[in-house]
Amino acid sequence: MATRLHTMSLAPPPWHKLKVLLVDDQPSAQSLMKGVLVQIGLRHIDTAANYREAISHCQRSAYHLLLVDFHLDNTLTGSELLTLLRKKQLLSADCGIVIFSADTSARVVLNALAVEPDAFVTLPLPLNTLQQKLGHAWRNSQARLPVYKQLSEHGLDQGIRHCKQQLLQHGPDYQLEALLLDMLMEKKDWALARRYIRLFQSYHPSIKVTLAEARVEHQCGDSAKALQLLTHLIGKHPLCLEAMDLLANYQAGQGQPLQALATAQRALKLSPSASHRALQVAQLAAKCRQPDAFAQAGLSLATHLPIIDVGWIICLAEFSASFEQLYFSLDDQRARRQLHRTLTQIAQRAHHRLLPAQRPFLYCFKQLLNARLLLAQGKTLKAKRRLLLGLSGYFERLNKLPSVILADALPLLLQLGETRLIADICQVLKHRDSFDGHSQLRLQALRENSHAFDALRWLESTFKHAQAIRHSQPSQALFHFDAIIHDYPLCSEAHLGRLDCLLRLQEPGLATRVRSSLLAVSMMPLPDALAQWRSEILGRMRASRQSDPATGGLSVPLPYSVNRDLPPVRIEIWAPLLH
Repeated sequence: MATRLHTMSLAPPPWHKLKVLLVDDQPSAQSLMKGVLVQIGLRHIDTAANYREAISHCQRSAYHLLLVDFHLDNTLTGSELLTLLRKKQLLSADCGIVIFSADTSARVVLNALAVEPDAFVTLPLPLNTLQQKLGHAWRNSQARLPVYKQLSEHGLDQGIRHCKQQLLQHGPDYQLEALLLDMLMEKKDWALARRYIRLFQSYHPSIKVTLAEARVEHQCGDSAKALQLLTHLIGKHPLCLEAMDLLANYQAGQGQPLQALATAQRALKLSPSASHRALQVAQLAAKCRQPDAFAQAGLSLATHLPIIDVGWIICLAEFSASFEQLYFSLDDQRARRQLHRTLTQIAQRAHHRLLPAQRPFLYCFKQLLNARLLLAQGKTLKAKRRLLLGLSGYFERLNKLPSVILADALPLLLQLGETRLIADICQVLKHRDSFDGHSQLRLQALRENSHAFDALRWLESTFKHAQAIRHSQPSQALFHFDAIIHDYPLCSEAHLGRLDCLLRLQEPGLATRVRSSLLAVSMMPLPDALAQWRSEILGRMRASRQSDPATGGLSVPLPYSVNRDLPPVRIEIWAPLLH
């Protein structure tokens, strides 16, 4: 939150002209606050009781002031609502942001300040004090508006130049100083950033300037000085969470993982709803092989998942990567089982946190994670069943799945040789122009695995050739299907092709091969085309089940439920939060 030195020299806000949005889920409190705003002189006041109404209002109107209660309903807090509105670009630069609450606990205050509002107001508050806070928020928004306008219209250089002009015109200003340093660091102009840091520190020191100084020193190679600056800053300001975040990152980078973990845990304890801090603790705990710390971070993450858009599942994907790292680093099987039980608890807590429309994605993701664990343990058939079960609700609508799930599914499908799903997922990803960091890492690792894709191209061409000749030359097609199964022992297309050829050949003594192929495609959902092929094959097998083996028929006992497709996951109507 910015603090201005020249506020009192500016003219008072034109209260009667300002448009205000008030967000509070309690009707009585909302009515009381609206009455107070009217007494101040505000005339154009809209009200919202939840995030949906707030989004709707911001889509229709541009506001000069936004007042949000921190404790909204069980879906989002006031801080999370502000994050959502900013992400959807529904707030203009000249909108003053005010969070208010009667709860003055450290957690509420820190979480409110973490989203950098222009003011945080504790209730009850005298009328004149509230008026000063609102005026302060409005003036902050007016001061930054020209800079943001230049930045958006003319780029970084013009934004920097205009910010300097604003500082010369209005004098020292914490908000503009921090903004200038941020732009200089974004431009990577470390020398000029150092000059302004020295200038600001000499006559107008602040936490933001010290944080910028630590970043610049770290970028310039003096990590020891950056660590010293941050340690000193936290000593003076023990609730400075941003300093703890930086310190933990730099400690980890300097080969001090245990110290980094302790710092990150301290920050998370002060702000348990901060998902990025829970992830940082989980990653450091996995690196330090600390299951208890990892479990606590996971439970905290699940309790406070950021359920706006698909950010929650990206968090879970990053967390699961740390889980796998820790899980396979543990030699004690009992410790592994305990960690897996904790993962189940985390998944249950995440399920309760999510909206109904988001839960199918969680189900899908859980199956993918289980498939990866099973595959790493050599339980390939169980892994395949889990994987296909997770994707089953989306076989014909893969474009509805978040990129993070598709990117996590691809390596598994590639290892199993499921060419149809691989092609469909690649087609979906081809039409997406942006990816989260986790998905980028997964996809980059795949691109670098040229051997796997060369093998996949061989699989596709071999399968295509075998398919073309299975009616006219079943014995030759069988040879090719067997070759695929040698390299991809659970490839669905190859096993269905083998069964098809064996039925056509009707040779005795093939029961073992039939059973192994049945096992590879039974008791699991398949994409529609493969499921229909499987049904056709099983129908032909049942028709010939009574044949005498001596006459060349295939007499293979069929599992009673071999043709049962597990019900697909029902895709609910998406809430506005997912778009």
